[in-house]
Amino acid sequence: MLVVVGSVLRAPFPVLVLQILVAAAAIVFLLRELDLLSFPLLQNARLVPQFVTRIPLWGAVQFGVEMGTGMRTYSPTGLPHIMAVSIMFLASWEEALMAGAGFAAARALMLLTFAAARDRMEADTAFYFTLPKLKVLFAALAVPVVTMLVIG
Repeated sequence: MLVVVGSVLRAPFPVLVLQILVAAAAIVFLLRELDLLSFPLLQNARLVPQFVTRIPLWGAVQFGVEMGTGMRTYSPTGLPHIMAVSIMFLASWEEALMAGAGFAAARALMLLTFAAARDRMEADTAFYFTLPKLKVLFAALAVPVVTMLVIG
């Protein structure tokens, strides 16, 4: 969906303008990760809705799209938003599909980690207290990825 919307939005602009836009957005989100800026993330922070079970196919499809785009769950980080902006303004269909697969794999890894934990409360507590300490590492790891996305 981001590629479709982005294809319309990016049509009138040269690639250099789009690269500058994505780089600026990435810098803003990275500064947020380092707690140098503070603003709420765009997200629809709700749990599993009732309509998923009431509308057998389309309820699940809508919920899956919202989960897959990260716009349905609480997000402790703005790093996926960098990817969303990059996909919207710079990615090809193939790159968007690879990003989606990577996002899905990361979501699955998180769920598998919780499922494999002997004590789910302990795992939840570990993530709650450890994740903020890893923010700088995740931001640092995002820099080369963002650089590759922007310079193509």
